[in-house]
Amino acid sequence: MKGRITSVILLWTTCLILTGCFGLFDSSSDTIIGRYKVLWIDLQEQQFICEELEEYSTSCLTLVPEYVFAVGHNDNFIIAKQHPTSGFEDGFKVDTSLTNYYIIDIKRKIKTDGEKVIGPLTKEQFDRKVKEFKIEEIKFEMTYPEVP
Repeated sequence: MKGRITSVILLWTTCLILTGCFGLFDSSSDTIIGRYKVLWIDLQEQQFICEELEEYSTSCLTLVPEYVFAVGHNDNFIIAKQHPTSGFEDGFKVDTSLTNYYIIDIKRKIKTDGEKVIGPLTKEQFDRKVKEFKIEEIKFEMTYPEVP
């Protein structure tokens, strides 16, 4: 009888530990278009844009680093606003004093002679590229808090 009670207590303890560990990791994602998504894992301050390596894959190639707070797109381009963070060692503190802009050319494949991601850009550089690529009609429709 004593061995059975010990087994039950051990089983309950194991279940509680495993359940608690699953609660430590949190994440969320929003699909932008196709295999492109806004994703964060563990902390919203780590929100970034990535491209799934295969459809419905859990592997994702980072295109725009954290912290992405606004995104827009059409069939050819994704545009994004990003505040840089202090990185892992400093707790991913978001620097709202600096806003970077990115343009992702989604019809182009990554090649050695050029990248599909243009950025980080200042507002002035971004505005010039928008005119150059004739993508004025894109609005930042996916928005998130500037400070998560």
